[in-house]
Amino acid sequence: MLSLTFIVVFVFCAAIAAASILVGHQFITTYNTEFNRNYFYYLVTFYSFAFYGIWAPIIMRVILTSIEVDAYSVKTVTNFIPVLGVPFLLISWYMLVKMGFSLVGEKSKVKAFRNYAYFLAIVIAVVTVIYFLVDPIPAFILEHTIKTEMAIFLGLELGYMLIFAGIVRHFLKSQKQSNKKIVIRFGFLMLLALALRVAVLPFAFTNPWVVALLILVYFISNFIPLFYLKLNSQFVFTPLSAQNPKQDKKEYIYRKFEISKREKEIIEQICLGKTNQQIADELFISLQTVKDHTHRIYSKIGINNRMKLMQMVNG
Repeated sequence: MLSLTFIVVFVFCAAIAAASILVGHQFITTYNTEFNRNYFYYLVTFYSFAFYGIWAPIIMRVILTSIEVDAYSVKTVTNFIPVLGVPFLLISWYMLVKMGFSLVGEKSKVKAFRNYAYFLAIVIAVVTVIYFLVDPIPAFILEHTIKTEMAIFLGLELGYMLIFAGIVRHFLKSQKQSNKKIVIRFGFLMLLALALRVAVLPFAFTNPWVVALLILVYFISNFIPLFYLKLNSQFVFTPLSAQNPKQDKKEYIYRKFEISKREKEIIEQICLGKTNQQIADELFISLQTVKDHTHRIYSKIGINNRMKLMQMVNG
């Protein structure tokens, strides 16, 4: 029963990771901003490490135990496997810092790398001092290697998440953006996602049934801010502009789905990233009329949101 539970949780984790990466890719194809690219790479590397650091040791433990490998070897191997995923973590943290700058429209690769490198160097120096200069090494570190590794990883991620939040907060102060509240909420949800991952750490070595649930929480944590951003992306980013529209494709779509003249005007405005109220003001019609036309467009084409419409028309 427990094995079946872990298999089900693994499938759910894989589905969450795949869905998150697909949504991140949708952001690139729909908006293609520097932030969207950074966010996509962050999601890919985050979930890559999640499989290396969480699922790989569990699977390896099952395999080694089934072939009757001694307990010491099993422990050594499973403690080492998460280290193989460290490159993914390093990239994800760098992407996180870059996300902070790009989210507020600051193009600063040098500053991003400097923030990233300084903090990493400080943590490495502290860990080195503890390991080589503290004599004797604290017993907890020697007895609980995997817990120590996880604490270091989460400590680093906490530092980079605070750097991300600090960058966003600092630059938003001097900006007058209509989407400032959405950006702040997204930053808060990123911090909340990390808080969930930190909160589950003390329970990671308890009852196996609890561990299965905690792994699922770990994977879901980063889907929360992503889902919020997906719902509000049209208010934060400008879509791939209809400056270079694929006119033949648009005309084909209009003919195929029998789009009326007024509906074409609505679609053109949506593809320029305008809200329903802005479209109503531009076309001198009521807000409800815009909503009615939009609903009919979705029904004709067989879609349910603006992102899919923009992908289809601008694609």
